[in-house]
Amino acid sequence: MPRIAFLLLSVLLISACSPSGTDRPPASGTLTPEALDRHGEEFREDVIEVTDGVYVAVGFGIANSIMIEGDDAVTIVDTMESLEAAERIAKRFRAITDKPVRAIIYTHSHPDHIHGAPAFINNGDPVEIYAHHSLEKAVDQTVSVLQPIITQRSFRMYGSRLPDADRTNVGIGPFVDLQEHSTLQILRPTQTFQDELSITVGGVEMILKHAPGETDDQVVVWLPKQKVLLPGDNFYRAFPNLYTIRGTSYRDPKTWADSLERMRDLEPEYLVPGHSRPVTGKAEIRKHLTDYRDAIRYVYDQTIRMMNAGKTPDDIAHEIRLPPRLARSPFLQEFYGKPEWSARMVFGGTLGWFDGNPSNLHPTPPGEKAKRMAQLAGGEDALMTAVEKAASNEDHQWVLELTDYVLRLSPEHQAATEHRILALHALASAETNPGARHYYLTSAAELAGDIILPLMAVTPNDTMLEGIPIRAFFDGMSVNLEGEAAWDIYQSVVFEFPDLEQSFTLTVRGGASELRKGVSEDASIHVRIDSLDFKRMLAGIRNPALAILSDFEYVKGGRIGFTRFIQLFEPNLET
Repeated sequence: MPRIAFLLLSVLLISACSPSGTDRPPASGTLTPEALDRHGEEFREDVIEVTDGVYVAVGFGIANSIMIEGDDAVTIVDTMESLEAAERIAKRFRAITDKPVRAIIYTHSHPDHIHGAPAFINNGDPVEIYAHHSLEKAVDQTVSVLQPIITQRSFRMYGSRLPDADRTNVGIGPFVDLQEHSTLQILRPTQTFQDELSITVGGVEMILKHAPGETDDQVVVWLPKQKVLLPGDNFYRAFPNLYTIRGTSYRDPKTWADSLERMRDLEPEYLVPGHSRPVTGKAEIRKHLTDYRDAIRYVYDQTIRMMNAGKTPDDIAHEIRLPPRLARSPFLQEFYGKPEWSARMVFGGTLGWFDGNPSNLHPTPPGEKAKRMAQLAGGEDALMTAVEKAASNEDHQWVLELTDYVLRLSPEHQAATEHRILALHALASAETNPGARHYYLTSAAELAGDIILPLMAVTPNDTMLEGIPIRAFFDGMSVNLEGEAAWDIYQSVVFEFPDLEQSFTLTVRGGASELRKGVSEDASIHVRIDSLDFKRMLAGIRNPALAILSDFEYVKGGRIGFTRFIQLFEPNLET
């Protein structure tokens, strides 16, 4: 049996309660891996009638989709993570009513709520699509600027490439219905608003309220006559993701808590979240909204208190825990977020990266630090002896931290790799947070060479590409500019898109880029191309070398100069 296979088999014999080598206080609840498995019952597939005319589809993907039936029309709130997931729900909804969909509401910009809208609409039917005015900007930021890193970290967090046997529920849903050939298609909002918007669809009055929380563009939907509240992702059956390990911008806990207070003050009798099953009963809902609000404020307030006492993010993360009354709440178990991750976010979001320790103003570079740590230990062999000792003591976290140094010095070090894989599996076996568990297991599979994560979740088709603004693709180019290679470059190129009747001038100026609308007379190169062909090239569907040869028309300047310019953004371009 190969050594790595033997080590992976051995990890199954390690107790889930083996020592971790830390003095961290116990988790907020009394969770076990078995509790995580039981949590999956929350997401059993079902279409639930919450009250007359209000239905929620649970368990068809990571998120819920909600149908509000009126006299002669239907409203859909949130449309799932893929067209395929949405189609399965749409079929179930149409079995309930054949009334046409006249409105779609996006509660926020996260992909699992916006990518299946066409499944609910009959071709040619007039449909209004409502969202907060900042939603489109948030969508385009994720699609163009942060797509590679968010994609890979999301795949680790959700366990998207793990075998079925290694993947559990994802904390707020059973799974993410997103495969390589899934279809993602967002229909852009037709009506947006700033603070509040009242609409009536099929005789049903709905009030859309801006309620920032998990996202700044979060919208809650209030049905005043039915006393139904749709909180989006501001509330679900798990400790909230004040910070998510896939990566996110700062989520303001104070604002989130304020939104929960306003939601509670509506005194809803039915609560239908964007994830997990609905909650009924005015008193029950009030209690859970209050607990949710208190947990968020507790973590925020106590983090700030400890920051003001001079404690670092590491100090605070190891000390923060919920009060027992909140830790017992079934809606605050750490199946999604964690107080320790939230505390780190609060520190970074309010004070920034510097923890106050002067040794971290100009820290030793990671490679040099690894070399010095090895020297301090008596050489790389001595460092590996420490790794082996930690492994024999089942001190898995310490194995990870020590192998950080060894693999920084020798990335192909087989023994260090094997011990690291073993430690990742052991930590995963004891982990009750599915995001962390999947991250451990996926990282181990990457190390073993069993998984290679893509830079895009799906291969976009033409319809998907057409729905993304052309500026988003230029934003993607800007963050792909290889800065040092362009320090001595001063050049402007005009991109003309006849089908859009638009032109843009992209300038590289000493390593920085600038995009301006229109044609610059100072540009040394002017190219003309159909916008869809341009998008195909930048999305990796069309080979850039072939696109440069066949798809671009050269109005000014030549192909060779343009190729050199594009190579600044595509350094591996073969010509």
